[in-house]
Amino acid sequence: MTDTDGQFAEETDTITLALAHGVTGDTEAGLTLLEPLVQRGPVQAAGVCAALAETLSAEARAKQEPGSFFGFLVATTDGQLADVNDLPPGVRFAAQFSTAWANGERRTAYDLFDALTGDQTGEQMQVVGDGIGALFEMASASLREVVDRKRAEKGDRS
Repeated sequence: MTDTDGQFAEETDTITLALAHGVTGDTEAGLTLLEPLVQRGPVQAAGVCAALAETLSAEARAKQEPGSFFGFLVATTDGQLADVNDLPPGVRFAAQFSTAWANGERRTAYDLFDALTGDQTGEQMQVVGDGIGALFEMASASLREVVDRKRAEKGDRS
């Protein structure tokens, strides 16, 4: 057991199970599993965001050359570069949070979370949900890519 296994084992198991649903394409089931964790409060919600950002960036960070950094390109449907501010607020949060996290800028990532959750209005809470949903979908897609590649390496087409 690692140091975090005791206190956070249930949360870790829940996030892992949610991501397993996401990898299989069942986004709704995965997000349903995460909802009670997020509703416990801002600390737990930020922890879920951190776990998702860690998951979606882990493989890329492992291959990162010293001195390099991550960015997030935004493009329109016709391939033209766009500004991150053109994204819906929740998706913009997910892009900025995950990029800050991947670059090791944890304080910036948490500041982004705090800014997102600041006023706690009903509309703002929808944006928080959208942001967590976008992070979840990004993490699920990243894991799905890893699973597909590992299967291809083994010659498994299932």
